[in-house]
Amino acid sequence: MDVNDLAIIESHKIEVMFYPRSWEGAENLTLEWNIVNFPPTPRNLIPHRSGVYAFVVEPDLFSLVPANGLFYIGKATNLYQRIGAYISELSKDFERSTRPHIWNMLNRWNGHFKYYYSITENVEVAEQVEEEMLKALRPPFNKQYDAETSQVMRAF
Repeated sequence: MDVNDLAIIESHKIEVMFYPRSWEGAENLTLEWNIVNFPPTPRNLIPHRSGVYAFVVEPDLFSLVPANGLFYIGKATNLYQRIGAYISELSKDFERSTRPHIWNMLNRWNGHFKYYYSITENVEVAEQVEEEMLKALRPPFNKQYDAETSQVMRAF
């Protein structure tokens, strides 16, 4: 294996946090998830409704669901419009992206994402669900962490 191969392998390394205290304090909400490939074809599979969504890398190997990885959680006033912003990141040059970490995520694992979404009554509910999910699950491409978690992360 040469140095270039090692650099490519290293560029795909993701740091994931499993923090049981955050799970214990979570309000475990029951959500009905819809799952489509990303990008969805056709795009009109995604409703014009508020909701929460998640990007999950699914290698689809060996029927081993635990091999999947939750990378990002978000909320939307309109899921259809919101997914359009993510789809547009696939065709942009890196220099033109206003969200470089999202561009990196989508383009590096393109073709291996599932887009999970759950419809909510309104955007306020979506915000509450997103907040609970972020506190409990802490996906690696969401950049906002509470003070306690940031402190723990810096310690290591």
